[in-house]
Amino acid sequence: MSAAAAVRVALRRAPRAAPPRRKMGGLTNVKKNGPVEEWNGRREITEKTFDVGRPRTVATLLATIVAFPFVVHHVVKSELDTSKNNCINPKTKAIGTA
Repeated sequence: MSAAAAVRVALRRAPRAAPPRRKMGGLTNVKKNGPVEEWNGRREITEKTFDVGRPRTVATLLATIVAFPFVVHHVVKSELDTSKNNCINPKTKAIGTA
């Protein structure tokens, strides 16, 4: 055997044994809940089941992204404008001052 072949044989890795498979919850007698398992699977493939083209989805997205923040902003702004607190609304005079 040549020196190069001996080095090749020495450096060759032995095949690795596969790690032992673990049974998650296999020894605890846990029974799977069908609806929970289905929800879990749906959650993992949401990007495949999500369809933006449906009108209901578009309406929900617009309500969530545009309408809800606008309503919250309007309510908070009106509360701050009518506030009697000088720190929040410096336009109003403090209570008891002329």
